[in-house]
Amino acid sequence: MPPSGNPANGKVLNRRPEARGFRIEQLLQEAADGCLRVPQFQRPLRWRSKQVIEYFDSIRRGFPVGDLLLSRDSGPADTLRFGPYTIEASARQDALWVIDGQQRITALVACLLRSDPIPKGDFWAIWYDLEQEQFVRLNRKVTPPGWIPLNVLCNSVDLLKWLRIWQYGDSNPVLVDRALELGKAIREYEVPAYIVAGAEESLVRLIFTRVNTAGIGMKASEIFEARYGKEGVKPIRTAVARMTDMGFGTIDADLFLRCLKITCRLAANISVDSPEVVENNSISRTEKALRRAVAAIQSAGIPHWKLLPYRLPLIFLTAFYDRFYTDNSRVDRLAAKWIWHGAISGEHEEVTDAYINRLLKQTESFKKPDQALANLLATSSDTPATSYANDPSNEIDKPLSMNRASSKVFVLGLLAANPVSVAMATQQRFDFEQLEEVLSDDDEEASIEAETPGNLPKNLLVSLVGGEKLRTDVVIPVDKLKPETLLAIDVDDAILASHLLDREAVRLLNAKDIEGFRSHRKSLLKKYFVSFVEDRIGDSTDARPLIASIAEDCDFPAARKAGTQ
Repeated sequence: MPPSGNPANGKVLNRRPEARGFRIEQLLQEAADGCLRVPQFQRPLRWRSKQVIEYFDSIRRGFPVGDLLLSRDSGPADTLRFGPYTIEASARQDALWVIDGQQRITALVACLLRSDPIPKGDFWAIWYDLEQEQFVRLNRKVTPPGWIPLNVLCNSVDLLKWLRIWQYGDSNPVLVDRALELGKAIREYEVPAYIVAGAEESLVRLIFTRVNTAGIGMKASEIFEARYGKEGVKPIRTAVARMTDMGFGTIDADLFLRCLKITCRLAANISVDSPEVVENNSISRTEKALRRAVAAIQSAGIPHWKLLPYRLPLIFLTAFYDRFYTDNSRVDRLAAKWIWHGAISGEHEEVTDAYINRLLKQTESFKKPDQALANLLATSSDTPATSYANDPSNEIDKPLSMNRASSKVFVLGLLAANPVSVAMATQQRFDFEQLEEVLSDDDEEASIEAETPGNLPKNLLVSLVGGEKLRTDVVIPVDKLKPETLLAIDVDDAILASHLLDREAVRLLNAKDIEGFRSHRKSLLKKYFVSFVEDRIGDSTDARPLIASIAEDCDFPAARKAGTQ
């Protein structure tokens, strides 16, 4: 049974937080002693080298850098990691848990306590250019002689040892003085902090979410995980990671949360003050239904979540399969027809909770999933196919806009032709298992509230003519296909057909007749996509309920028997 209310409601701290300052050298010692701890409900590290550099520059200039908020409580023996710096910490009763300030503390510890003599490559490989007087990241093979690594600044002894062997140590006293002043400025900078003592975990989680949602910050899924406190550590991100075994990609954690809220009938927004009372198995329940929804979407010919024209089918079908958990192939065929109808017509563009709940309400009066989906199809728009917003045959000569649903329908059409490699040894087809690698360079900060699940990366397609990617110009680069390879005169006709090309298209391209090629390819693509749309939307025959299904509802045994023959 879930708890009857929020355990943190109404509770107050037993004592006021202690206000004190920590010199940076003190914070580093606390970290090295295993005292500083990061709770498991903390969000992932978001800072990159730009933010780390700006933080150290503010310290050097004496700017305010914000308060730390710490909770003093016991901590078990553990392996602690701050970027590249690792500590084997013993159990202690006076550990300081970081409620607010994880990014800043990680930057300090990772940059100043790392042991490698030449920090390079990662976000915390920060040096100081003593000549230009600026912080820089080392990502080159040769270190400029005027640069000093930050990890020699954390104590004066290490700094003096480094200066003795530095090539400018004896010849440039101005740079030596700058290094000494920088080390002193960083070590002695005092960071203000508040320390909460003896607070229950529910209060610490509440403080964390209040602090971290007051400004720019946490994703909805991170807030939920911080408050939920059930089903393991970071349960949404863990579930998302588990689901990569389906080859559907790493689904956005906020999208998983949308599926959860619709499936478990939660309010659209989760308040950090009065969070929803969520059942203990909500994430495992959502994952089970989401896996079934993903299987249905994949069987419809959409191999990766970033290729979904719209997010609505993933959210709706998760809740649908939570109610109707079935492996019936007819249900999957109906789901595929519904997915494609909504994608090509544009009906699935609206993704509000209210609209999804209206769709779910339409299914509530049906006992069988095929009847529920058939009803959804029957009530879909009857707009003629030629007027569909995302019909790929209507936009063949248009540029590809990689964040538009119509472009994703077009790309899915190219994939459905099963493009084949031109490799001499084998005629390899496109490897759908490699889609995650191809699609992984999508911008990690892309908003989940966009029209479609995520922008398509440029390396998913290759242009045969260069320049702007018109739809007439592109193919799927199977096995790192290069245009000149595909345009060789000895390429098999079947291989060309798998890329929606023919001999005439190759001839026109080799003759540099770009306009002639585009006109000819447009006719090839138009013919193909008319069939593509018809195959996926088709007529309404399959949407009619089976005789056996009707008979069972009406309790006609004879008809039931006849319908199964």
